[in-house]
Amino acid sequence: MTKKIITDCDGVLLDWAYSFDKWMKFHFGLTPQNPTAYDIQHKYGPEAPVGQPQELFYLPRVFCNSSRIGSLKPQGDAVKYVKKLYEEMGITLDVVTSLSLDPETVKLRKHNLEKHFGNAIDRVITLDTGSDKDGALDEWRDTEAIWVEDKPDNAMEGVKMGMDVFLIDAPYNRDWKEPWQVKRVQGWKEIYEYVNGE
Repeated sequence: MTKKIITDCDGVLLDWAYSFDKWMKFHFGLTPQNPTAYDIQHKYGPEAPVGQPQELFYLPRVFCNSSRIGSLKPQGDAVKYVKKLYEEMGITLDVVTSLSLDPETVKLRKHNLEKHFGNAIDRVITLDTGSDKDGALDEWRDTEAIWVEDKPDNAMEGVKMGMDVFLIDAPYNRDWKEPWQVKRVQGWKEIYEYVNGE
C-alpha cells in the first residue's frame, strides 16, 4: 500500500524565504546579514523591526497576512516531483501550514498551491503563524505516514508521532544534527525515489 504524504508548505513546497527577503527589502530596506539564520533579528541584524519581545512572529505574521502570500514561487524541484507522485502513483498530499487563521489569507494559500500543484494537493490544514505542528499531526500518529518538513522542531514532532520523517535541507537547519529517524534530503526527487522504491 502506498504511504500517505503529509507535508509542511513554506520552505518545502513554496519558497517563503525568497519572497520574505524581497518584502523586507521593499518595506524596510533590509537585506539578510546572515542568510543561514532562522531568527529574524539574527538574519537581518539589529535594525530589524521585530515588534514586542513577546511577539517572536511579528514580521512573519505581517508578511503572511499580506497579498504576497498568494504569489509565492515553488520551492526547488517540488512541482516536478510532487506532480510525478500524483500522475504516476496517484499520491496526493495533505499540507499542514503554520500560516494564519485569517480566512482570506487561507484562500490565498490554497489558490497559490493549486496554481503550482493542481490536483496533487488533497487537503490544506492551516494553523496560526509560527504554531507548532504537534496537535495537527496527531491524526497520523503511528501510521508511518511520510512527514516532510524543513524546521527541525517540527520534524521531531513527526518522529514522536511515529511518522516517516524527511527534512528538506536548508541553510538555517544545517547546524542541526538530525537523529537516525530523520532523513535529510536535498529536495523532492529523493522523496519520490524513496516512495517509488528506487
